[in-house]
Amino acid sequence: MPELPDIFVLARSMDQALCGRSITGVKIYQPKCLNLPEEEFCRAVIGHAFHRARHRGKWVIADLNRDWTLAFNLGMGGEVRLHGATEIPNPQRERVVLYLDNGQQLWTHFWWFGHVHLIPLGELNVHPLLARLGPEPLVADFTPQKLEEMLRGKRGAIKKYLLDQSFIAGIGNVYIQDILWYARLHPLRTVNTLDQADIERLHNAIQYVLSEGIRWGGGPREYDVWGNEGHYAEHLQVGYQTGKPCPACGTVIEELRVGSTTSYICPCCQKLGKEKNE
Repeated sequence: MPELPDIFVLARSMDQALCGRSITGVKIYQPKCLNLPEEEFCRAVIGHAFHRARHRGKWVIADLNRDWTLAFNLGMGGEVRLHGATEIPNPQRERVVLYLDNGQQLWTHFWWFGHVHLIPLGELNVHPLLARLGPEPLVADFTPQKLEEMLRGKRGAIKKYLLDQSFIAGIGNVYIQDILWYARLHPLRTVNTLDQADIERLHNAIQYVLSEGIRWGGGPREYDVWGNEGHYAEHLQVGYQTGKPCPACGTVIEELRVGSTTSYICPCCQKLGKEKNE
């Protein structure tokens, strides 16, 4: 599933590729991914031009030049990709195809849970899914103090909160692995045991790992709108590195189940007891 760095890279490439391009036609292969009836969706977007694209958590937000915003959530195994005029989409694979005024096509694909929603311009805050998203972790006002306030009074494992999109927007099970490793926190460490130093390390790790994901163009099997694959997989520290040595101490990296997800940890750097992390 694309996460914040992957969506940031995709949105940036869409902004570069699509700004000023008008939508001349639409083909819907999976109407259930829309939030409007198919005919209404098509009538609304045809003739409108892309104005800008940006990210919000795991969503690409693409404003059209008037009235509407297109919001893409790629669920599991998702892509938004530019194709040439002569290419023919596979109706069993693609979900929504937008035809552009320069002859190109924008194909949207996802295997599970994806959405292509049309939202009145300026009304993201009342969209039933987008309105529930927590703060963006790379903005200036997401400070260590802000994170401390968010965690205050909470209980339960830190990994659970970091994966909760209503708590922080954009973190998933790929980037969280190295976030927790850089922070020297076990994924089952309970939030109420974190002290100020723990929270500062966690804040720095969140911003560093997500920024590195963007720097390297996104994670494994994630692509920008032109089909360029991200390279963050080559820079993973402990994530998906079972059996390899920890980059910091050389201890063999282990994996464990945390709820419904798999975690990858260094058992030396990420000990569970609070006193052992100090």
